Amino acid sequence: MNKTNLEKRIYEAQCYGNVEPIEYMTPYPNLHALVEGQNVKYKDHLLYHDLNMTNEDFFKLVQKSAHWLKASGVEPQDRVFMTDLAFPWAECIAFAVWTVGGTLVISNQEDIQTAISHCKPKYTVQPDTNVEKEIDAFNEQFDPDFKPNLQDEALIYWTKGKGIRLSHYNLLVNANGVQKKLDLFEQDTYLIQLKSDSTAWVVLQAILPLYTGAGIASKKSKITIGLPNQFNSADYIIDFDWTKLKNTTPPRLFITPENTAVVSVGSSPVHMTKFELKNQDLWLSGHSVMMGYLDKKESENIFTDGSLILQK
Repeated sequence: MNKTNLEKRIYEAQCYGNVEPIEYMTPYPNLHALVEGQNVKYKDHLLYHDLNMTNEDFFKLVQKSAHWLKASGVEPQDRVFMTDLAFPWAECIAFAVWTVGGTLVISNQEDIQTAISHCKPKYTVQPDTNVEKEIDAFNEQFDPDFKPNLQDEALIYWTKGKGIRLSHYNLLVNANGVQKKLDLFEQDTYLIQLKSDSTAWVVLQAILPLYTGAGIASKKSKITIGLPNQFNSADYIIDFDWTKLKNTTPPRLFITPENTAVVSVGSSPVHMTKFELKNQDLWLSGHSVMMGYLDKKESENIFTDGSLILQK
């Protein structure tokens, strides 16, 4: 298939120097394979320590939820909107959507109806849904009809009147970059408590514990990742509203959704990401760069010279 001029420019921005996205391998072919793989390798490993929930427990809930979504009419490549579900059901629904082969749509609560009208989800999981009750009767085994490729759409994040499209690869490679910065592994635990309304939640809370094997725990955790003033002594601060990428104490995880989630830890970019601040513009390139905005016209002017250019 011949790429359009815009698609070529987006792909050029997604390259890290001469390294194309297809040349840097993630250990999983899609996000369903991540939760499935952890269940195969470490099914008895605690994922959510406070709930005494293992990888196997979580995987079963994801499978049952995938059945529920399918019974609700969700098919591969459909979009499913979710907002304000509580932990761990938001995480469970996210992986259920990816298991079915669909796209998760989330919003930062600014204008949910506008998000729905533009993203056109096939199904909406209401915030008051009792997921545990809804999925109770369904089977714990689910055989996907469709398995997405890494470059397929996995997430749309609606914010500031725009839909940011992210692929399975975007989300996996950004989690990979965060792991390298934070040194989280199977024997570790960490504390994080985010609402399900940002790409930071998707990468740092939904994907990262499975990707690293490090469980989420409120006590005796190796590190604490928090919002400003959320915890008394966080080891890392999540910063959504920034103008400079600088070193601080404690270090900040600077969030740019157009770069999936984390663009840098302090002044140091995450793996396979390159940035440069020029006056009021952030020039980004690398494997976490988004697939583009939902409205292609909004992407036309920001992809140029092998970079994604954002005003800061």
